[in-house]
Amino acid sequence: MKLKVLEIIGDATLAGAPRHLLTLLENFDYKKFEIFVICPPGPLAGEIKTLKESVNLYIVPMHSRFDLKAIKEIRLNIKHIKPNLIHVHGTRAGLLGRLAAIGLKFPLIYTEHLWTRDYHLSSHLENILQITGLWFLDMFTDQNIAVSQAVKDFMVESQVSRAEKITVIYNAISPSKKKAKIFSGKDVTLGTVGTLNLQKGIQHLISAMPKIIKEFPKTKLVIVGEGFYKDHLKELVRKMKLSRSVTFTGFAKDIEEEMINFDIYVQPSISESFGLAIVQAMDLGLPVVATNTGGIPEVVTTGKTGLLVEAASPSALTSAILTLLRDQEKAKEMGKLGAEEAKIRFNLKDLIEETEGIYEKVAQNRA
Repeated sequence: MKLKVLEIIGDATLAGAPRHLLTLLENFDYKKFEIFVICPPGPLAGEIKTLKESVNLYIVPMHSRFDLKAIKEIRLNIKHIKPNLIHVHGTRAGLLGRLAAIGLKFPLIYTEHLWTRDYHLSSHLENILQITGLWFLDMFTDQNIAVSQAVKDFMVESQVSRAEKITVIYNAISPSKKKAKIFSGKDVTLGTVGTLNLQKGIQHLISAMPKIIKEFPKTKLVIVGEGFYKDHLKELVRKMKLSRSVTFTGFAKDIEEEMINFDIYVQPSISESFGLAIVQAMDLGLPVVATNTGGIPEVVTTGKTGLLVEAASPSALTSAILTLLRDQEKAKEMGKLGAEEAKIRFNLKDLIEETEGIYEKVAQNRA
């Protein structure tokens, strides 16, 4: 008999957590599992509808972390589906989905995709309330999954959960058949991919560009993604007179197609729980410059597959990028080693086997 698994996510985009969920949905063993998904309307729902495997999709708008209507609708769907277990992803679904499930006695797994000790909300009070909420809801949670050791460390240190209740499972990707053509053209392209928000630190990368261009005038920066911070970043580019050197591509469904045109991948995050885009860049053979924050040091081995620098420091980014531009053979070697490491350490088979194993264990413990 198949195990009925309900996945709940509150992010409608195709950013990190939704891409992670899509990877799971594309690779689960559908002979063992019957999969149901609750998510808001948007790009993620569109992608789920195109999957070759049959996924039972329920569209529920989730306008905020305190959307009472969404809680009610999710609860009705849970009662209708009667899953063997529920798996909620990220803080919004982690709040709405777990509140909706209280008292229904279905086993529950929560994956934390965001919080590390470097991540903070805009106000101290919001921070305290969010962490208190995570702590409270953990009482109704059977098992936690952390996408990096940094995430697990935060959950333990902030007393959100106990260490024995948290399993670290790294994100993973399907190895690409494509390869980036590093330093093959006259221009040099630096690239970064992500949701355009304050935490991604792209403002610091833009601020690093003048000194890079001064030494390597044909250097271009390509910024892939959308987000509320885009207008601010564009204004910064205008003020710094970098319009000829910096390009915003907007949302890209096929990130690989953008990345293969990069020479160096840069992740200037102030906070980063894991860095799935970094793994994608490594897989394509790109050398990486990234900040030494959150889960990134678990992905990038500094001096081997890339260079790690202090967060929120344009000068540190400048120095590391110039180091690779001055020694392009060394940069190519880093890219080659990164591609090998991505395939070994962030193996899709491991992600699926470990996740399915937790599903079976949690369901069996509550049977």
